[in-house]
Amino acid sequence: MMPIRDENPSGITPAVTYALIAINVLVFFWQLIYGLEESVYEYGFIPYLVQVDMEGSFYRFLTSMFLHGGFTHIFGNMLYLYIFGDNVEAAFGRVGYSIFYIASGFAASIAHMMFNLGSRIPAVGASGAISGVLGAYLVLYPNANIVTLVFYPYGFAATYKIRSVYYLGFWFIYQLIPAFLGETTGVAYWAHIGGFVLGVLVALPLRSKLRRRRRRVMPVPWYEEWRYEVYV
Repeated sequence: MMPIRDENPSGITPAVTYALIAINVLVFFWQLIYGLEESVYEYGFIPYLVQVDMEGSFYRFLTSMFLHGGFTHIFGNMLYLYIFGDNVEAAFGRVGYSIFYIASGFAASIAHMMFNLGSRIPAVGASGAISGVLGAYLVLYPNANIVTLVFYPYGFAATYKIRSVYYLGFWFIYQLIPAFLGETTGVAYWAHIGGFVLGVLVALPLRSKLRRRRRRVMPVPWYEEWRYEVYV
């Protein structure tokens, strides 16, 4: 199951989201030149090193969220950021969104460390920060349609429109189950959970303000109210 786009126009040019995508892609190209493994160990988030030397390893909180382990890894993360980032940026504003994105990445790393104390395995990727974006999107736009490509056996695939509350709710559950089962698949599930929870908590106070702002800026006649409900 892969998202293709959402039916939720943001009304802005998401400059910060585009800049984040560009930075991630440029850093990935640098990794290919420098060496994927070398960059991951030197700049990835390693719980053990952060625990024993917080001051000397603090930079890893930031650098790890711009590194990726391969083409599939960065493609999936940037696809999600591209689809869901613009609306969250519109809701938070560029400065607020920038701070929120970084804070989500930090929360993701902290959650990962709490459940992987003493681990010497580096964790990298923008997915923790993007999980915060997904959590905020779920709260702010639960009824937005996500056009989703669903794959079936024997190479068959079809597209469906799924409300974000169901799509992202399922995504979150998909992170919770293996996290609680303690699966070691190479995916930092607790980082995803930590970022997502922060996104939900930060976005909750903004939801009522966003709805009031939409009503002021985009008044909708009673007979077209269903159009309004799609986007909030």
